[in-house]
Formats: sequence, C-alpha cells, structure tokens
Amino acid sequence: MRKQYLMLIMGLFFLNGLYAQSGCPGCIIALPDLPEDTIYLTAAPDGQAGQVYAADVSFRMPKTTTPVAATDPTIPPGLTIQQISISSLTNVPPGLSWELSQSEFNPAEETDGCVRFCGTPLLPGYYEVAVVVTATVFFIPQTTSFTFPIHILPAVSQTDGFSIINSTACGSVTASFVNNIPSNGLPGFSYLWNFGNGNGTDEEDPDDQTYVEAGVYIVDYQAIIETSDFFLTNVRIESTTCTDLFSGPDLKVSIFDQDNNELFLSSIVSNAVPPLDFNLNLTLGDGNYRIQLTDDDGGIDGADDDCGSVNFNRFTTGVLNSSGMSASITIVHPIDTIRSSDTITVFSQPFPPLIFGLPVGALCEGDLLTLNTTYPDHIQWYRDSVPLLEGVSAQLPVEESGDYWVTYTSPDGCQAHSDVVTIVFGEIPSGIAFTNENNMLSLFDPGSLPQQAGIQWLLNGEPIAGANGDMYCIGSTGNYTVEVTDLATGCTGSFSQNIVYNPNFPNCVTPAGELENLAPDMRVAPNPSDGYFDLILEVNTAMEGTLSVQDPLGRLLSRQWMRLPSGQNRVAMDLSHLPAGLYLLHWQSPLGQNSVKALKLD
Repeated sequence: MRKQYLMLIMGLFFLNGLYAQSGCPGCIIALPDLPEDTIYLTAAPDGQAGQVYAADVSFRMPKTTTPVAATDPTIPPGLTIQQISISSLTNVPPGLSWELSQSEFNPAEETDGCVRFCGTPLLPGYYEVAVVVTATVFFIPQTTSFTFPIHILPAVSQTDGFSIINSTACGSVTASFVNNIPSNGLPGFSYLWNFGNGNGTDEEDPDDQTYVEAGVYIVDYQAIIETSDFFLTNVRIESTTCTDLFSGPDLKVSIFDQDNNELFLSSIVSNAVPPLDFNLNLTLGDGNYRIQLTDDDGGIDGADDDCGSVNFNRFTTGVLNSSGMSASITIVHPIDTIRSSDTITVFSQPFPPLIFGLPVGALCEGDLLTLNTTYPDHIQWYRDSVPLLEGVSAQLPVEESGDYWVTYTSPDGCQAHSDVVTIVFGEIPSGIAFTNENNMLSLFDPGSLPQQAGIQWLLNGEPIAGANGDMYCIGSTGNYTVEVTDLATGCTGSFSQNIVYNPNFPNCVTPAGELENLAPDMRVAPNPSDGYFDLILEVNTAMEGTLSVQDPLGRLLSRQWMRLPSGQNRVAMDLSHLPAGLYLLHWQSPLGQNSVKALKLD
C-alpha cells in the first residue's frame, strides 16, 4: 500500500457514512492559544446511556506536514497541504447525532472547526469511532483513518425506591441495584425484591443480577418502614349499665397503665347517652392498660359509681366487654410502604455475519475478488482496521491484500463482527524479457526471477515440451513466449516477441560443420550422498552459462550464473536441506547444455 502521509492529521473530524448527518446545529469553536500550524483536538466528554448528551468538540488542522513529521519521522516536513476533506465515520454510539461546522477545508485560509454531538446514547460502551479523512499534498489525494474514543457509561435508571445501574445491553445484562431507602442500621425496615428473572430476595442490598435472554424484565421493589410508635386515638363507650334516677349518667373515662398510673382523664359528659367518643393521642408501649368508666354524679349515696373497666394492650382490636360496659378502641400504628417498578431491557445479540466468496486458489495482481456477507444492510467492511468507504453493502469488490472483516449493527444498536479473513494477491513476476543470439533465446536477467520459479517456453501460444530452462534454442520462425511462474504464489508473468529463425546457426552454434556441443562434461562425487556433493565440470574452452537445480518433479529450486575457466572446475553443492530424492543439475549456455543426476539419501 502506498505511503499514507498525514496519519496524525486525521484525528480531527466526526462523520457518519458518505452523507451528512444533521440535527445538532450551532457548534461553537473554543480553542486555547495555539501555534498557527499545529494539530489539536479537544476531548469529548463521557456520556451515560439513557441520559441526554450534548457536547461541542473543537479542532485545528495543520497547514503543512511539519506538525505531522514531529511525531512521525517517516513523513517529510514542510509540504503544503492543499485540502483536507471529511470522508466517513463508523461506530458512533447508537442514539447520537452530530453536525459539523464544515466538511471541506483549505488550510491556507481556514484551519479551525468544530462538531456538535447530541442525542441520547442507547447503549454503554467504549466506542472507538473510526474516521476516514482525505488530504491533498502536491495535488495527490491520500486517504487514511484514525480512531477517536467516546465513552458511554452504563445507564442509571432511578425510581423512588431504587436505582438500576446498567439497565440495557446487548445479548446479556448484569445489573446492579441501589436501595434509595436504606435503613442505616435502624430497626423497623423490611424489603422485598422481585427481579423479573425468577429471582427475588428480602435483603436490603441485593446482589447483582444477570439476564441472559433477550426481553424486557420488570423489577418490583417494596420497602416497609415500621419505625413509628402505637397511638391510642379514640375510645368509644358502646354501652353501660350505669343510670341516674331522673336522667342519664354523667360519664368520664380514665386510662391507667399496668402500674395503676392514671395516664388520661376525660372531661365529664353530663346526662350521657352511649355511644360516646373520647378522642385522645396517647402513646402506648409494652404492657397492659385499663379503661375505667365512671359515673361522676356522686350517686345517691354520695359516691361515684363504677360503671365497669376493660383491659387492653397496643395490639388489641375489636369490642371489649366487661360486666356493666362495652367499649371499642382505635390504635394507630403508622407504617410506610413504598412500592417502585422499573425495567431492564436485553436486546437480541445478532449472529456474527459470515463471509462468502473466498478464493479457491491463488490470487494474483489484477484479479478481481468479490466478498459477500449474510446481512443485506446496516454493515461496514474493514480492511486492516480501516473502514472502507464503499464497504456498506453486502458485496465488496476486493483488489488489495489485507485482513478483511465485516460488522453488522442491528436496529437496537447491537453489533456483531465476522471472523477475519486474510486475502493475499501475489505479485506477478516482472522484468521478464529475453534476447535472441544465433537462434538462442536467453532470459535477459535470470537473477531477477523469483526464488522458486517455473519456466515454460511457448511457440505461437503452444507450450514446448521440455522447454523449461532460462534458455531455449529455436528451430523455426514464430512468436515465442516465455512464462515465469512464482511457485510460491502461483502467479505467472510472460514476455513475447516474434523471432526469425537464422539457418546459418542450426542448433544455435556456429555454421554447419561446427555443430559440436561445447557444454562441459559433468559428474558428481560422491553419488549418492547425504546432500553434500562436489560437481565437477570440465570444459575445453572458457564459457559462461547458468547452473540450475531441479527437484524430482521438475520444479526449479535454484539457479546461478557462472563463468567456467578452461579445464576442470569443482563446485561444492549443498542439498542437505532438501528431502531425499533424485535431483537434476543442469548446465545451459549458448555453446550447449548438459545435465547430471545426484541422489540424496535420508
């Protein structure tokens, strides 16, 4: 991939796809005192799921590559940036909108901008927002990407009775609960929780609860506060046997504790006719109490008449009876009951997208591959962690090597990622050319061939049997082609030209009568061996040519160009790293060719 200048410049912008997103107008640029030619970005504040979010982020772009070179020494400083444009953005927290002050900048005239984010983020998480920006240097547009963090904290949902921390998520939720009506260690508090997932408790501070299936769960809460005293607020005399001779009795009520202390004495009701109500506000503790009813008129004999008494305690209810009277009492014991409900939502976690259309065989430069995925929309393709501008549909044309994957975002904002697939486009062997000298076709630069190369000569488009060396002696006029295959990648390059056969050089040697093959005599010793051989080449005249090694399947393993002085030449051959088998050592030059076999043992 070509060098991407301005790798740091691009951490300055916010966008969403290939279209402008609006809804948050009016961002305000607010920057500190800065150098004119610099890179700066204010931080985006944290947000919270379920809470309204609104924030302005300001930035300054550089005018030249000098600020970039300060952090990346591979970038040359001092180059003028003609234009910077915003291209795309992915992985914005679901629920947020944004609006940019502008998307195209001419740094010579303007470098400052801002963006406003607004909305209500739906899901918590640490979002690495991926941004793609294009900068123009020397009128050449260059594209790169960066990531920008926005942290959305878990939602806190609050009721009168309790709060939920982390109430929404994808796939599963682990929620925490805060009791908003704590007892602080005092007696009289009781609680009841129903978490909606089949669990419940009467603890004041419950454990975290995990919800593993998609759905909406209702959490019910009840707090009972029973910290007040018992109060006797009313005594009703229902009936009495006391009477006066000519009128109703004059009644009064007294209340005594268990130690016979008088706690209450009512006023006298003259000529009373039951039922009679006596209102009071008497605090009751443990123990027994007595209600005494008396006729206060002194009676005929000059003394108060005892109209009866009843006993009770703070838990007594109903009508109380004794000889001569009946009474009912009202005891109040205030109890606070707080009931609250809230919900926990678990969104369905989408299945990871699958990638189809992977290559069956080798890919080479110039091939076109189309990847497909299982979701038709709401997707984003990546190559080497960079979001692809065109990668928003189910099909992705691929022409570059890299690690590819795709993400799908559900309508609820839940994301799923595919596995990473590695696509490699092999290089086509280049620089292939051959020359013709006296009917001998020779590769111009054998040393430039791939380390593992296969060679095939063709005449008029048809392969020539056995023509697999870096030289070939022609026997007729025609269109000759040499194909070189990189055996490591399977990619093939070729070179062709029309060659006219010269009858003065049959078998590629000097004129008729001098057709002697001047290739060296060849032998190896020891043969067989464990892989270390001496190759002996004897020649009558000095010559230049290539020495190659081929494996038992005819594949070229190595090739070297060498010059042989007249006489005996000894070359040390090391085949110890190769598997056991029969190998062919082949010499080829314009003066002739020869071969010898070497057997390597285990």
